Amino acid sequence: MFLHFIQAQEHKDAFLELAQIVAKADGYVSGNEARYLRAFRIEMGMEEEAKQVTPFPSKRELSDIIGGIQDEQIKNVIFAEIFLLVFADGDYSDDEKQIVMEMKRLFGYSEEVYEKFKNWVIRQDELKIEGIKLILDPTV
Repeated sequence: MFLHFIQAQEHKDAFLELAQIVAKADGYVSGNEARYLRAFRIEMGMEEEAKQVTPFPSKRELSDIIGGIQDEQIKNVIFAEIFLLVFADGDYSDDEKQIVMEMKRLFGYSEEVYEKFKNWVIRQDELKIEGIKLILDPTV
């Protein structure tokens, strides 16, 4: 949704590595999460990588992956997109929450900012469900 704002290759790679960690956090990658990962690559102009399912062999700490990102807008884009991914399978697991909370700490976000992002993603999901219901039967 906002990944086109990420231009630096190092930021794109960091985001993709982080996204794969998040997608696998609860032990498996759901179909929705896999679609998000492919869409992320396409949106960032990495179409060739989108055809591959080769995961980053990440054993790195989150601080090593995203700790060096200084640009506030890039941080905001990454946080928003990771939140969208976290809710892609309809479940905000404890493992996913732990990663998001570590990102919150690394990015220096307040609880208020965290809640704003979280509530925005929840509203996005609700609107998507409302849209599906309208498509299925607009008279309901």
